[in-house]
Amino acid sequence: MKILSFLTLSCFLLFNCTSPKKKASSGVIEITDGWVRPTKAGKMSAAYFKLKNETATTDTLLRISSDVTSTTQIHESFETDDGLMGMREQKFVALPKGETIAFKQGGLHVMIIQPDLDLVEGDSVTLTLQFSSSKDLEISLPIKASGN
Repeated sequence: MKILSFLTLSCFLLFNCTSPKKKASSGVIEITDGWVRPTKAGKMSAAYFKLKNETATTDTLLRISSDVTSTTQIHESFETDDGLMGMREQKFVALPKGETIAFKQGGLHVMIIQPDLDLVEGDSVTLTLQFSSSKDLEISLPIKASGN
């Protein structure tokens, strides 16, 4: 009986010591170069930033909320075949591992729809980005006239 217990314990220890371990996700999702356009309460504004996935897996940005409005949307600007500009809502944005996605004028951006208060240059707006990985990122972006 002691031999059987010894063999069972040995196999358990051997298996656990030699089996490959899953690597923990390393890195973070980083947000840089962020800013929000100033506007009056009830008008439209937009937020711009760079979103870099430094984790070991692809993630998906599902939605964005804000402390200045109940309605935000992820939009993408596009040009029609006849040269007109338009915007369409994006239900999500894939963020491949190791890549940077730019939310910029003329491309992807966050629409801040009818903010509850004036967005005054020098103040800031808090955005909460919700990802499919169940991680939320909260960022504070300065309000300014341009990204410079």
